[in-house]
Amino acid sequence: MREFASSSGRAANLPRAAKVLYTAFCAFVGLGIASCAGLYDGIVAFAARATPAELYARLIAHYQSGISTRALLEVTHAHLFAVPLLLLVAGHLFLLTGLPMQTKLGWVGAAAGFAGLHLLAPWAIRAWGGAIAWAYPISGTGMLVTIAVLMGVPVYEMWAAPERSGSPEPAGTSRGTAPQL
Repeated sequence: MREFASSSGRAANLPRAAKVLYTAFCAFVGLGIASCAGLYDGIVAFAARATPAELYARLIAHYQSGISTRALLEVTHAHLFAVPLLLLVAGHLFLLTGLPMQTKLGWVGAAAGFAGLHLLAPWAIRAWGGAIAWAYPISGTGMLVTIAVLMGVPVYEMWAAPERSGSPEPAGTSRGTAPQL
């Protein structure tokens, strides 16, 4: 846990295997996000030619009557497992960077806040309609940007930033001693 609480960057000092693993995780998440364009191509095509008012009307209609409560619950159920895991892994990876702790706290807090708001937004739209419909695109964009930062900064530091002086061994270990837990 000391690795994540440290203000000095540890991402550049990770072993190559860890760098490959974390980079692969970030790449797969990026591909997953990109695949949304294909999954929601009808919405993307509509959004490209629609006015903001038309987009809001479609969003409100979908969540108020276009999707059953059971279907919305099923989607929410799956996302309540997937989104926190994404946030946990990306957040821990971000905590390995050399950024100041206040900056880390700000970005992780913003990602968690946007993720929570985005999970609640469809239910809020179902209950209150147009009064809260703005929360869905704003929270989605906020979540996309913050998760991208949580993954992008560490990947940059792992591969482009120079390694810091010292041993690349995990914190709490040194030659001849057992790791501290």
